[in-house]
Amino acid sequence: MLKPVLLSCALAVASLLPVAHAATAWDEGVSGDLSNVGLAPNTVSMTAGSNFVIGSTGRDTQGVVDRDYFTFTLAEGYQIDALVVMPGSTFLGPESISFIAIQSGPLFTVSPTSNSPEGLLGYWLYGPNDLGLDILQQMGSSPGAVGFFGSLPAGTYSMWIQETAPGVANYNFDFQVSQVPEPATALFMVAGLAALGWRARRR
Repeated sequence: MLKPVLLSCALAVASLLPVAHAATAWDEGVSGDLSNVGLAPNTVSMTAGSNFVIGSTGRDTQGVVDRDYFTFTLAEGYQIDALVVMPGSTFLGPESISFIAIQSGPLFTVSPTSNSPEGLLGYWLYGPNDLGLDILQQMGSSPGAVGFFGSLPAGTYSMWIQETAPGVANYNFDFQVSQVPEPATALFMVAGLAALGWRARRR
């Protein structure tokens, strides 16, 4: 009798959890080139689940660097748990590394020609060894940045992606967002589990 009760309990809990999705938040091949200006970033929507941002950067034959900037807002109760460098990302130059940074707020105010990470919330030089891996914690622990640990909470953030080597470097990032259960909901779920368990033992 206990197994059916526990199964019913598990199904009840599952019905209360948010359904994660996988969607493309921005694809430069479809939505157009992301802004090259940090003070005028494109707005990208992020919701629970996987949010793919796909584009390219690099230096053209005239020496102009194609920097990509975008901003997004995590609603209250949501957080970013991981930032994964997805297959399809390519790299240039002798060091084969590209650059990604995050700043708090709706604008990216740190100058792209600055040699200091001051003002950045986090950054990372990502390369082939990062393919398929989560680089969020590396970004948060990079020297000189404001820094962070664990998931990024609700708020507004801006991103900067660039590759300064000649050529075109493709990138594909998966911003993994989850919904944080409200305390009342979590307590309700625990109480429900306890009640069902107690009833099962009584039978």
